[in-house]
Amino acid sequence: MNLAGLQQSIRAWLETGDTDYVADLGGAARPGLNIYLNNYRTQLLNCLDQVFPHTRSWLGSDRFHTGARCHIMATPPVAWTLDAYPASFAAEVAALFPEDAVAPELAELELALSDAQTATDRLPLTRDMFTDLDWELVAVTHASGGRVLRHTSNAAEIWSALSRAESPPAAKNAESPIDILVWRSHWDPCFRVLDADEAEIFAHMTTPLPFTDICVQLEQKHGAQAGIERAGLLLARWADDQAVSIVSPPLTSDLSPEA
Repeated sequence: MNLAGLQQSIRAWLETGDTDYVADLGGAARPGLNIYLNNYRTQLLNCLDQVFPHTRSWLGSDRFHTGARCHIMATPPVAWTLDAYPASFAAEVAALFPEDAVAPELAELELALSDAQTATDRLPLTRDMFTDLDWELVAVTHASGGRVLRHTSNAAEIWSALSRAESPPAAKNAESPIDILVWRSHWDPCFRVLDADEAEIFAHMTTPLPFTDICVQLEQKHGAQAGIERAGLLLARWADDQAVSIVSPPLTSDLSPEA
């Protein structure tokens, strides 16, 4: 067996556990191979433990680890870095724990927070910038790691309780979908529930939104004076939270004012 063939066999054995792939190595290699296989699986399990601690607490360690081991056997890593592996697990939580409606959204939130931690840096908007910017030219975009999750359960409330080492509330369905903004402020991943105006704005933030378009949208919804006041309040909130970044001059907006 050449080196390429040996590497392919070892990989297939790691991914499946089928000893036929390494039979050519002989029985003397079995103890070392077992240690290698255990280390491989343990490393992946530890990776999932680190990214989803509150999902594990919610499900219970035994249930979580049983599901995680099933996932590890069925879904090997495909990227060069373990940072990418948790995404595949989060996508499968609903299938692994079909009786639990909270677990998939809890895992989605934890993954988003983990991703925000390692996201590309973006200069956040702060109040110190207000007087130096030409607001006719400024566009608003997500801060570092920014994304919006839409939840139908109280997963965010449960996450917050678990993060404080408190007993979590009982699972329940939300009366209406909840939009949750995730981002990184300084070095801390953050999240909070968006109000209706923010949710509508962030839903269109696939590209940077000119601030003037945001003002027009709010004026149409609330009236001229109230819309401008609302835009100012939102801008101050985003600056205090460091929840957005800015681009100047703006790119083309996909938030088109209604006729």
